Formats: sequence, C-alpha cells, structure tokens
Amino acid sequence: MDREIRRADVVIAGGGASGLAAAIELGMKAPDLNVLVIEKMPEPGRKIRATGSGRCNISNTGAAGFSRIMEFFREIGLVTKAYGNGLVYPYSESAADVVALLTERAASLGVNFACGEEIVSVKYLPATLAADAAPGSRNIFRLESVIKDRDGLRSITTHASFVILAMGGKAGPAYGTIGDGYRIARNLGHRVVTPVPALTGIECDEWDAGHVPCGITLGGTRSAGVVSLYKDPREVFGEETKVFEEAGEIQFTRYGLSGICVFNMTRQMRYDRRAGESLDEFLVKVDQFPGGKIAEYIRDRQRGRFADTPVGEILRTVLKEPLADYVIASADDGPDENGRILADRQLSSLSDEEVRSIADHVHSLEFHPVQIRGWNDAQVTMGGVSLDEINEATSESLLIKGLYLTGELADRDFQCGGYNLSNAWITGLAAADDIAQ
Repeated sequence: MDREIRRADVVIAGGGASGLAAAIELGMKAPDLNVLVIEKMPEPGRKIRATGSGRCNISNTGAAGFSRIMEFFREIGLVTKAYGNGLVYPYSESAADVVALLTERAASLGVNFACGEEIVSVKYLPATLAADAAPGSRNIFRLESVIKDRDGLRSITTHASFVILAMGGKAGPAYGTIGDGYRIARNLGHRVVTPVPALTGIECDEWDAGHVPCGITLGGTRSAGVVSLYKDPREVFGEETKVFEEAGEIQFTRYGLSGICVFNMTRQMRYDRRAGESLDEFLVKVDQFPGGKIAEYIRDRQRGRFADTPVGEILRTVLKEPLADYVIASADDGPDENGRILADRQLSSLSDEEVRSIADHVHSLEFHPVQIRGWNDAQVTMGGVSLDEINEATSESLLIKGLYLTGELADRDFQCGGYNLSNAWITGLAAADDIAQ
C-alpha cells in the first residue's frame, strides 16, 4: 500500500457544520495557517443539506451564542430571516445554498479539502518526543487516513500542530456520522458517555397487532395536543412522577408516536440497562383536548338537543375520526344490556362514570414505550465525550493541548428548533478563535 506524508497547521476532522465554521473562521482570523479539512464523504456538508427538512433551520434566537452565530453568517454574506417563534432560516430557505456558501467561502480563504478520505487513527506526541515535529512547535498530532480508489486503498499520514475533531455523533449514519469520532476520542484518553439516539419517534406497546384497540389504526393521523412523560421505577405513575410536558402536533405513525414535541420528549428517556433500568419505567400520556374539559362538553350536549346523538358522532366533532374511534374503544367496557357498543350509544344513556372514563381517555390517553427509534431516524445524539474533559469556552480538550472537540461529538444535545445546529456553529467558532489567538 502506497503511503503519502503531508503536513498541515490545523487538521479539521469532519466537514459538517462545526468543521466548516471552524475552517472559515480560521481562514478569516489566521490566514497564514495551513488548514486542512478531512471529510470521509464525497463532499462536505451532507448532513447540513438535510436539516430543517431541506430548509436549514440554522439557529434560534434563544440559542446560546446566537449573536456570535449571526455575526459569523453576516461576515460570510448569508442573508437570514427569523420567525416569531425564534426559528432562523437562510432567506432562500435552502439548505443546499448554505452548504454551497460555506464550502465556496472556505475554499476562497485557502482552506484545503480532502474528501472521500477516512481517518482511522489520531495519535498525539509532545514536541519533545516527536522527532518529526516542526521547529518551535509544542506538540504534534499524527493522523492516519485511507482513500479507496480504483487502484485499492491509499494510506496517508498527516502531521499537524492542532486537530479539531468535528466528526459528529451517530444520528443519521447515511450522512457519514457513524460514531467513529468516539473511538478516536477514547483512544486519545477521553471518556465517552454512552451515545443514544434522541429527537426521534418512539415505538409503543399499543401498536402490537394483538392489542385492543390497536394503535396501527391511528397511523397517518396528526393532532394538536399536549404530550407528557412520567418516570417511576415502581411503575406507579402519579402526577409527581411527571418529568416532561410539551404542547405541539403529535404524529401517530405506523409504529407509534412522532412529532417535534415527542422528539423533544425522547431527550428525557435515558435509562441504563446495566443498572437494571428499562423503558418500562416510562409512561406517555396525551391530552387531545387541552383547550377545554371534554366531560363538560359531553354533559352540556346530554342536556340539549344532542341527547340522542351517538357517542361516536359527538366525539368526532372534537377529535379526528381515527382518534375518536380509538378513544371510545379504549373507554368501552363492553356492550350494554341491549348489545350496543359505546360508540353507538346515545349520549343520554351515559352514566357519570362512563363520561369520566371517556374524559380520562381524551385528556390522558396512555401509551407504553417499548423502543426508541434508532440512529437512522434520530436527529441528534445524546451522550458523547464527557464535558468534564472539555473547556466549554474554547472547545479544547482538558487532557491534550491543541486538541479540540466540537459539535455533536461532545455530550451536548438540545431540543428541536435550531439549537443543535447552533451548538455546532458556536463550538466550531470557539475552537477556531482559540487556535487563531
């Protein structure tokens, strides 16, 4: 196998959001430095292209470092617009435009790119021990990488004074984020908090084909509501065990629950199998009528001209039909003395207990999680390099001088709405600014 040897002042491992931000910032603030971005995908920025459903929700007015992020984008010429809910997009609402601007700006500043090249190891030697260290340098990093081409594998050794590990987490492996950065960080002596998928959907026991009623009938339904998460190892889910609550659009899928509020909820669903914990400790409740009290709604119609209306018909005026049918089936204790199921009975025939049961199922419809959706569906990774080992102001390792860990590689995760991409930009900028100084 042929081996190539090259040098760079700064190697940025990963051409995603934090890596590109760092590369451009170094090009602007330290133009004399030789900066090399090594990206294993055929081109940089693939995951950025998918953000915000292709619109690229680049930040949020409530995100940490928002002003600094906007300053950076103004410097490189990106026009943005912010919505009342805090979401910030490029004016074109095109993620592809953002990627094109970032890569073109980096190249114009003299940043070098090595795409289609996979880093397999990073080693660190203090300058006093490195025979091939540049004169006057304090340390040296030796990176081994490979390129696969028509002639086979080509091996490359790169020597650098600074390394920015911007390799991402494990969410979205189709974009190259498969967790290899964690292996490299471990080999450099860092502790990695077990990565788990987050900002994703959950699979629920109610979708089992044998469950009555079966959640599969809800597939494709979207409804505004409030989702709440309860956690108790004893599985006694009182109000005091609530750990999360958020309003939003709930998506009932072919496997369970999804939607932004559900995505955000999964950030609270960590558990440790080695400690005997499981998803059985969690319960999800959904309020489908948060703006009112369904019991009062039903009782009001029991007394009026709708008294003879079937229960199912009345509930469908409040809930979408699949949800109304599911709620009634959940509350149904079986046919009455005349053989009628709950959905077909008249409102006037309902007892107070039956009204309360329907109301309970409308306001606290229960779902039991059995699986958090995997890496292919997750938008972000929970876990990563321990923050106890990173200077959060500069993104520099507290274990190795000259090593920086940015973006999703570190144990940081945030809710939907541009916060995670903001973290990528700001940590990449922090690393570049520290090196430039």
